[in-house]
Amino acid sequence: MNLPYLLFSDKEGKIYSHPFLRMSVSLLGEAHLPKKGELISAPSGTTFFYLPNSYPSGYNPESQRFERIEKFEGKRVYAVSAFLPPSYLRLYNPAAYWQKKKRRLPLWAYTGCGFYGGKFMVAAKKVDKRIRQAPGFYDNGLIEKRANFLLQKFWKNRLYKHLFNCALNYNCLAAKNLFMQRWEAPLPVARFCNARCLGCLSLQDSNCASSHQRINFTPEVSEIVEVMISHLEKAKEPIVSFGQGCEGEPLLETDLIAESVKEVRSRVKRGTININTNGSFPKRIEALSRSGVDSFRISLNSPEERFYNIYFKPKNYKFSDVVKSIRIAKQYGKFVALNLFIFPGFSDSKQQIDKLLSFLRKNDIDMIQWRNLNIDPSYYIGKISDSSLKPAGVTALLGAVRRNFPGIKTGYFNLPKESF
Repeated sequence: MNLPYLLFSDKEGKIYSHPFLRMSVSLLGEAHLPKKGELISAPSGTTFFYLPNSYPSGYNPESQRFERIEKFEGKRVYAVSAFLPPSYLRLYNPAAYWQKKKRRLPLWAYTGCGFYGGKFMVAAKKVDKRIRQAPGFYDNGLIEKRANFLLQKFWKNRLYKHLFNCALNYNCLAAKNLFMQRWEAPLPVARFCNARCLGCLSLQDSNCASSHQRINFTPEVSEIVEVMISHLEKAKEPIVSFGQGCEGEPLLETDLIAESVKEVRSRVKRGTININTNGSFPKRIEALSRSGVDSFRISLNSPEERFYNIYFKPKNYKFSDVVKSIRIAKQYGKFVALNLFIFPGFSDSKQQIDKLLSFLRKNDIDMIQWRNLNIDPSYYIGKISDSSLKPAGVTALLGAVRRNFPGIKTGYFNLPKESF
């Protein structure tokens, strides 16, 4: 295999390919070479950026060694990362050496990348055939026009106003879908959370800036119902989901959600009502199941309690509550997906693969959504550091699940109930 050339950047963010050093990648901070079949042309919608306070690491084919470069033609250089569009799972982190950091890196999924044959290459795999969030579907001019139309139509509704900002300023594709009246739309309602996730997108108490601001009000039932009915009645393959990146934990607003769902289902049978949740309160999962919710997506970074606690830092609930919530949802015949946060080198370690297979044998899971964990790689590695972790590769993880559980659906997006 002809390895792509190493990418590096100058301080202005201009990206170059090295004349002879080849692309290298990283697992748990150690440099590796990508394997055959693990590199693809960067899909449309991929973005590239340099990593501050870093040096790129490349592979020298002549010396057969990994080399760090600090300068090129007398100028300081930096490592480069790719960020993938939805439906693609990264297989490796970029190979980079770090100077002392002043701040944590923003909450992105840092992906190894290179350049070959006039193309950018990324270490990634497409895990969902759906093209629901492909860049070509998002004409911002048209979206703004449609958003203004609905905002004028529902001018009293604060939830529409909140999601207008999400769509136009935060580039939230789910919010854009709401205004385009298609597919999955978000329904943020929760101001607070009972977990303190290391990679929380909407609230950080550290030197890492959150990606966007959390919703700062609690919607009325009438506001929620208005958004739900408008979308479920008119959208293509309509899904409405509570539990968004711009809110806390929706189970903390169970009564509000249950009342809204009951009202909607008394008027509209079409479409899918979904809850994205940490699954912390089994009894509230039961109440929402009774109200008419169709599906639950429960987030995990690991099927092992000690690692789960490191990332989620749960308050007033335990990992056993999450497991119980899954079982209760299934008792009510609900579709249950795992929102499984994948971090290369950790999630695909032999120990974690074995733990996941054991978890799936004990719990009736309908789907795994393979999701990239958005977090500073060196920070997360420092938190979950364990010398016993032996990476097998993300492709090995995917293959193990496929072989052992061919009946479990896999993908990236929440499904409409017609696909359950």
